[in-house]
Amino acid sequence: MKLRRGLLLCLGLLLLAACTSSAGPLVDDFSDPASGWGAASTESYVRGYDSGKYLIRIDVPHWFVWTMQDRTYKDVAVEVLARSEGTTDNHFGVICRYSDAGFYYFAISADGYYAIFRRLGDQPLEPLTGPAMLRSPVINRDGVTNRLLGVCEGSVLTFYVNGELIARAEDTQLTAGKVGIAAGTVEYGQTTLVWFDDFKASKP
Repeated sequence: MKLRRGLLLCLGLLLLAACTSSAGPLVDDFSDPASGWGAASTESYVRGYDSGKYLIRIDVPHWFVWTMQDRTYKDVAVEVLARSEGTTDNHFGVICRYSDAGFYYFAISADGYYAIFRRLGDQPLEPLTGPAMLRSPVINRDGVTNRLLGVCEGSVLTFYVNGELIARAEDTQLTAGKVGIAAGTVEYGQTTLVWFDDFKASKP
């Protein structure tokens, strides 16, 4: 009986570890329209695969669009190449720990600003790096591609742009979730187009 209980306990621990472990590495160059990001089209926005990249186009102000991969990670580094056209009153970047509880969003704008945001439930985006987005000379402007890397490791969130560390924050609200990409417009933003390429999610 003790042996059976021991085996059941070990099995339970193994199942618990499997349920809480992170998914494996993910690499996607968006060349395959069936790679899991999906597509959508409304009067306000369009998102989908576009000539070997992933495009999010938003045609109205104060709008936010994202898409996720159906894999769950705890500690994860999320990286992508991103380039925008249209209004500079925008933001775009990568997401980690997405769930019904919320997510973390590492974002830049076309005019050179950045922030690490947290969103809890249906609440507005909340910057964790200051009262608003901050300016950085590291961010390429005028439609030039930027390499974005957001790292969620324990309670520490770090944001790199073009290989340079530009922001760090700490938060304990969200511990695991999906990874993805996102773009948005602000109050005065009109049409913005953001192309994403060479997405990677891996262990930090």
